[in-house]
Amino acid sequence: MGQSKEYHINNSTVKITFGNILDSQAEVIANSSGSKMTMSGGLTRAIREAGGEVIREDAQTKLPVNIGDAVVTTAGRLRQKYIFHCITIDKSIDHSNTPDGISEDDIHQYVIGHSIDKCFQLLQAMELTSIAFPAIGAGAAGIPFEKVSRVMSESIARNLRKTNKTIDVDIYLFDSHDKMDPWDYLPMFERFSAQEALSKLQKEQSLDRLSPDEANAKMTSEALPDMGNDVFISYSRKDIDTVRPIYEQLDKAGIKCWLDKDGMYSGVSFKKVIVDAIKQSKVLLFMSSANSNMSRNVISEVSLAVEYGKKLMPVRLDMSPYSESIEYDIINHDFVIYDRSRMEDSFNDLLKKLVSTLKMV
Repeated sequence: MGQSKEYHINNSTVKITFGNILDSQAEVIANSSGSKMTMSGGLTRAIREAGGEVIREDAQTKLPVNIGDAVVTTAGRLRQKYIFHCITIDKSIDHSNTPDGISEDDIHQYVIGHSIDKCFQLLQAMELTSIAFPAIGAGAAGIPFEKVSRVMSESIARNLRKTNKTIDVDIYLFDSHDKMDPWDYLPMFERFSAQEALSKLQKEQSLDRLSPDEANAKMTSEALPDMGNDVFISYSRKDIDTVRPIYEQLDKAGIKCWLDKDGMYSGVSFKKVIVDAIKQSKVLLFMSSANSNMSRNVISEVSLAVEYGKKLMPVRLDMSPYSESIEYDIINHDFVIYDRSRMEDSFNDLLKKLVSTLKMV
């Protein structure tokens, strides 16, 4: 087995390396930590000794913390910008008294998966693009390596598929006690190989919704929609019966909107048409619903609008929670509720808010 191996998931790279995580060039080092954040053993101690006591002192100011969380501290003297402490141990919790139906596997899934999700939320919020992980939970937390490999691969891949940004993920495998043979680490490589294959398949299926010939034929036989629009409407095709009347009313009100009415362009997601339409708009109108918050195309469109510095305006077609991959971008934006039982009033509220938003651009 070689010293390192790379895998490609969406637009990002995962590199698994045998070595010391302190050698990483990533902006962030993650580590497994106890809820007391004493940094007294294992990797946490090595980080404290290399980066200085200031890391532990900063960590102590963040108490109390909950298991499954990720806590940010300074990286002290280390070359990194931050340390993300994944809370995987809480000795005050008696796992023997867990509720019926909650298995040990459920607990491990939560501890590892939730902390990794938190790390990616922090990366997005802090505009960081690289992170190095150890085998989260495989040390003092005592979670079997096979389980660590499964949950880490699933959680990391899921987060990378949520964003079209490029994120460099390093995973460092290091056995300080010489208890494992290199081949014992094989599950980690196998799991990420499977995630890479799944990501490739999903991308191919997305692009195959319309073949290149079909897309080119339709785009050359019909005039392309006007790209010089004020508003890009991002929505799920499942909500077209609600969204189309809104689009038509906005058009009557003199608001120039871009809407993929027949789903043609979402079939070649994030190719030139969609990118240009978002680039040349002023505001992205996010039609939030249970459908749109599960749509990979909508999530990608919102992420691209953020990347290009566009104004975001959420319109809640229902009160479904925002997707985790959208929430950090949208949570602080005032939303409009579009209530179909009072459509005229709802549309007037939407129009006033949209006009006000456009004036701020």
